[in-house]
Amino acid sequence: MELFHAHKQWATRPADEQFETVQEMHDAAKAYAATAREANDVPYSTLRAEAHNGEVVLIGKKNIPAKLTHWSFGQLSQRAEAPASYIRTLPATLAVQNINHGLKQKNDNGAANLLFHQNGETICRAITGDRYERIWNYEVTGRMLDLVTKGWEPARPDIRKSLGDHAALYVSDHDMFGFLRMKNRTIQQPIRSREGDQMPMYKGLIYGNSEVGAGSIWAMSFLYNEMCGNHIIWGASGVVEFRAKHVGTVRERTQAWAAQLVEYAGNSMAHDEYRIKRAASTTIAVTKDELLDTLFGKRSLGLSRKVIEASYDACIPEQDGDPCTVWGWVQGATRYSQSIKYMDERIRVDRAAAKVLDMDF
Repeated sequence: MELFHAHKQWATRPADEQFETVQEMHDAAKAYAATAREANDVPYSTLRAEAHNGEVVLIGKKNIPAKLTHWSFGQLSQRAEAPASYIRTLPATLAVQNINHGLKQKNDNGAANLLFHQNGETICRAITGDRYERIWNYEVTGRMLDLVTKGWEPARPDIRKSLGDHAALYVSDHDMFGFLRMKNRTIQQPIRSREGDQMPMYKGLIYGNSEVGAGSIWAMSFLYNEMCGNHIIWGASGVVEFRAKHVGTVRERTQAWAAQLVEYAGNSMAHDEYRIKRAASTTIAVTKDELLDTLFGKRSLGLSRKVIEASYDACIPEQDGDPCTVWGWVQGATRYSQSIKYMDERIRVDRAAAKVLDMDF
């Protein structure tokens, strides 16, 4: 199965957001935080937009104009319940009238958390709701640095290096993305290729975060065969995704799954290879119908019969093995989950597949 998360970064990031080492990436994330200033629980009634030199700027109680980034302009328009795509087409004088009208309608209903860049000039980087709990990008890159001390390294292309040969590490004032692997230790894939080869499998970890409210904090663990120069990840299996929105108890929730990732990162390759060989040789049931009955009867999985069947059907025997085995069905579930549009459902299927991997049948 292919994963395209890193490819999307490769295809859209400018060169100044690419990094070769986790330390360089971490230093850049720290530098963005060093020039940042937060203003929390700011009533919308104290905010207004003004037109300065043909641009829309944000004004608060202190009457200090703050420039807006493309992202924060969109957030301001959203808070004013004005479509950003339309507001951007207006002259600044008309745009501020629409924005201020929307902000006025809020009266004292709610407040905003603001993030500024202050280094010679004031730039508003983010306008989020008052329930927003910020996790800085450097906090995530710091976790990655810890893994580097334990033998992990930035993932680099294995094939088609003519397309590019740089590490899959990216950070900006907007968000971050990092792909690590355990390079020098591999697991033998249980299913041979058509040529009869057993391709080695690397352990992979991906981390992502946005400190300006553009997305959740998330992570993904998996095994894979290789990554090409355009950062498409080939032969991925055992994908488990973790994701949390930046609200409420997000720190407590991320600490819980961070511990699981640390355990995964620290597992010996022998331990992982044993689990895979065991899964490939363990039969859940003899027929498809028996498998559906067996897994549907495992209430702890929380899967419908329809999802279990879709996972079975998604298995490709030439690549994954027999769908009636633990490894074959789990591979099918992983492939099926990546086609699911809704994040919560996708994660639920991934976690159920991880449970099946360790079940006795």
